[in-house]
Amino acid sequence: MILMVSFACSKDSEGAGNPVDIPGKPASRHPFLIVTKEEFAAHRAKATVEPWSSMKADAMKRSEAGAATKPYNLQDYIGAAALAYILDEDNAQVHAHRVRDAILEQYAKLEVVDGGAWSGVVPNLGSFYMAILALDIVYDALSEEEITKCEEVISSQIFKINREGSWADVRLGTHGTWDIYKGERTTPDDAYYEGIMRQITVDGVSPVTIHYAWERVGGGDSRLSKAGYMDVLEYTGIDKRYYGNERLQKFQRWLFGSSVNCSKEMAIIGDMLPTQNLHNDMLHRRVVNFDMEAAGYAAWFHDGVKAKGTILTYLLPQAPLPAPIEPSSQIYTDGGAFFRERETGPKGLHLVLYNIKTQDEWHTHQEVNGLAFSGYGNRLLVNGGRLGNPVRPAPLNNTLTIGGKSHGSRLGGGIVEGFTSRYFDYACGSSGRAIPLVQHRRSTMLIHSEQDVRPYVILFDEVQAAASDQIINYLHPANESSVNTLNSHVEYLAKIDHYPTIPGARLTFFYATPPTDVIIEKVASAVPDRYPNYPDHNRLASVYDAGPEGAKQIVTVLLPENDQNRKPLISRLGGENFTGCKIVQPSGALDLALESSGALIDLENITFSGEAMISRQLEEQAIFYFAKESLMYKIGKEGFTAEDPVTIFKRGSTGIVISEGTKLVLEGDGVSQLKFNPSVSV
Repeated sequence: MILMVSFACSKDSEGAGNPVDIPGKPASRHPFLIVTKEEFAAHRAKATVEPWSSMKADAMKRSEAGAATKPYNLQDYIGAAALAYILDEDNAQVHAHRVRDAILEQYAKLEVVDGGAWSGVVPNLGSFYMAILALDIVYDALSEEEITKCEEVISSQIFKINREGSWADVRLGTHGTWDIYKGERTTPDDAYYEGIMRQITVDGVSPVTIHYAWERVGGGDSRLSKAGYMDVLEYTGIDKRYYGNERLQKFQRWLFGSSVNCSKEMAIIGDMLPTQNLHNDMLHRRVVNFDMEAAGYAAWFHDGVKAKGTILTYLLPQAPLPAPIEPSSQIYTDGGAFFRERETGPKGLHLVLYNIKTQDEWHTHQEVNGLAFSGYGNRLLVNGGRLGNPVRPAPLNNTLTIGGKSHGSRLGGGIVEGFTSRYFDYACGSSGRAIPLVQHRRSTMLIHSEQDVRPYVILFDEVQAAASDQIINYLHPANESSVNTLNSHVEYLAKIDHYPTIPGARLTFFYATPPTDVIIEKVASAVPDRYPNYPDHNRLASVYDAGPEGAKQIVTVLLPENDQNRKPLISRLGGENFTGCKIVQPSGALDLALESSGALIDLENITFSGEAMISRQLEEQAIFYFAKESLMYKIGKEGFTAEDPVTIFKRGSTGIVISEGTKLVLEGDGVSQLKFNPSVSV
């Protein structure tokens, strides 16, 4: 649809650039931080269509309503009043005076305190950032005396907080914006830029946990100037390193497209709680300035939700959000695998294998090869919660340890192998230096739902440790009542009742490789002295003996369900050279998952030789197969043989082969239609 709008102004109408003039006051350069007076007319013109018309209406209401003398209330109010000043020409002076009065009568009363309390620093500085922008916008509607008084309030309040100290980005952001307003900064702010980059891996993933990713670089309302300062730097032309920055563009795609589950809730990684939620924050809409793919994910995230009416939502975005794009599974070498079912709505599964390898931060946990898992509208796994050192140790996270000891580093080896496909996602993370003198590789497979086929997750852990080391694998269901033992050392069922979003979800833990013990105990969900009444949750610790060679392979299955989607039947398989399980789906399809020593195995019409295998068959016909570091897989006329170990996935005429080079023979239907990379000789 193309909308054509024409405008006509009589010679008696107020100028497009300046709705209010103070007699005798010399012309100023204001506003210039995020808008100029020459742009006012264009901003008024677009207020006739959505999404801008709703923002205008909201701004008018907020400007009329006033606000409590609290940082967050004030930032919404003054940002709305400044926008109404631009859009509501007939009452521009009224809105300008509301900005003035908010600064002189309310911002002057905020209790701004530097020192140990976050509440004295961060909310106040974030709110004053908005006040500076608002004053810049209404500047020409105020007298010189009024401007001086407003500037004195802002300056005296924000300089109660030092430029350096804890929560550095919010200090840099607000003081930096004030410096630009006063004409004292005209060059790039390297300290701020470097602080932003420290919070993003080269692949765009946050090493600062999911919650802090959204609240800091992601532009949360709780810390406005941490991310909003870059918009001032960009608009003024002082520093153009942000919108076109590939790393920040990747971050925006990861933030809106990977870090949230199918219910649009944050995956639980690092210092955070399931009670922390995402909101309709003001800086989200300017994602269009960074990347349109990320903007499509943001449109999916905010689908059906109207933006607040403030100067940040209205003036910053260079375009409205595009059509929604539903996110898909992604793999980030330095960050992790973020898998999700598609076209399933909020009930879909979302699995994270977290593994950062180059940078961490105070809020990062010992979560190398750690998991986050959601499904059926809920976070199914949690961790030790927050805040800081007491909740960081590996046993309080969904990862693996040697003897229950903490990891030696919060950095791992990243994702070393993987792929995504329509019905099957795979990634393998390396522990790197996280566990001293031990190598741990965790492979995660998300098997998607289909007609009469239930989705589930398979974990395949490979550990090379010292002889007879004790391996402990920790999993933390979002359960605070009790975990039911369905079959000792084999199968356990947890009701999801620790802050559930949708009641009725359950999670089964199936230990296909027999552990020597499974220990269930209550652990803290947050630091007790900070959250004294926060309920504990149950943790499962499965224990394994590394054996005389120090090597162990472990298969674990996670099966979520609710009353409408019962889990499939599952039972253990085992032999001299393998452990595993079989899963019978409602459709009658038979899934097999196993780990093996590499010896030749004949099982359920399948011949296999390799490290691990997952397959699905129906009436003895292969639907798909996945073989890891394998030499052979055959069922009927379907399969492959290789001279050297390969990792391979095949479904119909599509598939993926991961190999350093070998001779591979493929058999079965659809083989003649297969296409290969140019590097492959066929």
